Amino acid sequence: MQLVSAVILSHNRKERLVEVLEELLRLDVFDEIIVADSSSDGSAEAVQAFGEPIRLVPVPDLGAAGRNLGAEAARNELIVMLDDDSHPCPGAVERLVDAFEANARLGVATGLVRDVDPDSREIVVSTELGSFDWWFRRGRPGAPAEGLDCYFFAEGCCMLRRTPFLEVGGFFPPYFFTLSEIDVTVRLAGAGWETRYFPDAPFDHLRPLSRKPASARTLQLRTRNNQWHLWLRYPVAMAVPRMAFHAVFDLIDAIYLGHHKAWWRGIRQAWTQRGDVAAYRHPIPAAVLRPVEGRRTRQHVDLLVGQLRNKLRR
Repeated sequence: MQLVSAVILSHNRKERLVEVLEELLRLDVFDEIIVADSSSDGSAEAVQAFGEPIRLVPVPDLGAAGRNLGAEAARNELIVMLDDDSHPCPGAVERLVDAFEANARLGVATGLVRDVDPDSREIVVSTELGSFDWWFRRGRPGAPAEGLDCYFFAEGCCMLRRTPFLEVGGFFPPYFFTLSEIDVTVRLAGAGWETRYFPDAPFDHLRPLSRKPASARTLQLRTRNNQWHLWLRYPVAMAVPRMAFHAVFDLIDAIYLGHHKAWWRGIRQAWTQRGDVAAYRHPIPAAVLRPVEGRRTRQHVDLLVGQLRNKLRR
């Protein structure tokens, strides 16, 4: 099997980070484990206490873009990207390595995300409405050997090819987080690389027992980043109607979650801070974008309808 690096983005979750590192050592599939850490809670000291093959790469608090510095420090072409509360299950890394060896144009392979409690028991069904599986699968059954094409990936539960990831710029720093993985996917597609979903490569994501709705800050950033992403990566004729649709979708979702002011702040930021990203506008040809984005717009409508039905049932 090819040598594989792990890159963990870590920020002030020392106890969980230590648990993840112990899990990775038990798997014994990584040539090196890099922790890209921006913590102030003693995480750095905890990482250094492990020694090889674990090493620390201090990074500023850049959000998702901190992963870029971890990837730059990695010595292997295949990198498993993780968060400080996620890790691959036994067999997942081997499954994804096989996928990369079988497909020379595979840029990112994302796995099934299982939300679990500290005893590794699923808290919610991994295939329910709004889950990663629901978004990736788009109603398609099974787990084909070649995977399922998708328009984004779980950035903390995936494997990527280092060179093309860095060549297209990695995660876009101005986003901080949210939409970063969609943006990477379309930029990779523009360079001829595929992003695919492998449901038979599971990752465990340790999460609180109670599911919290999206915060006001998350909704604000998502609203802003949706507008930026569509303008930066899409031709005008495709960008404008999608920007309008996602503005409405984000507004409805923000009202549903009680954060309508966060939506307005996101829209305002997208406009007032547009100069921060204007130089990065590089539209990808429509012929490349259309098959990649697939049913994204339709899925957002299906999500709103499904959430409403669930609320009425309750």
